[in-house]
Amino acid sequence: MSRNLSRVLAAIAVAAALTLGCSSTPKPSFFTLRSGSGDAAGAPVASLPTLGLAVGPLSFPRYLDRPEIVTRDGANQLVVPDAHRWGGSLRDDILRVVSDDLGRLLGTARVAVYPDSPRFPGGYRVLLDVTEFERVAADEVSLRGRVTIASIPDGKSLVVEDFAVEQPVASASYDDLVAAESAALGSLSKRIAERIAQLPVR
Repeated sequence: MSRNLSRVLAAIAVAAALTLGCSSTPKPSFFTLRSGSGDAAGAPVASLPTLGLAVGPLSFPRYLDRPEIVTRDGANQLVVPDAHRWGGSLRDDILRVVSDDLGRLLGTARVAVYPDSPRFPGGYRVLLDVTEFERVAADEVSLRGRVTIASIPDGKSLVVEDFAVEQPVASASYDDLVAAESAALGSLSKRIAERIAQLPVR
């Protein structure tokens, strides 16, 4: 076998190996949270068309602030699958879902989402500090943290409450996982809407 032929065959083998390696890597799937899920899918809490709301800012753990959908395996180990990712920013997704839910549940279109500033007088700001938002067991999503409802424009805190939502997951699929996370946010939104409805309209 000539030296040139050996080089050609070697190049073909390398190209075939690279092609096989690339084709065996699965394409990532992308997901997004959905508003109007869980308890937020029910009837509105109130009809307050003059109520102004500002949703955000939102804080959450750095391990969640990434493209991959993070889950928990046991008490301390995190699972970060490269093949299952958020279609955008998880932070923006959470703020969008909560703001959409609150607007519908409270019957108002006057909702500003952080970092946008509210362009209406008075109202309330909803601040979220999420400490946990992932699948913690095969059949459960945990959403935990603290919500603060403050008046606009003076920023005075009127409600400060911890929250804990445990939402069942229908199966091990990521479709069902994201659906459960959407439902958990819907339950949180319903609780926040009920607290805001008890406050004077500003």
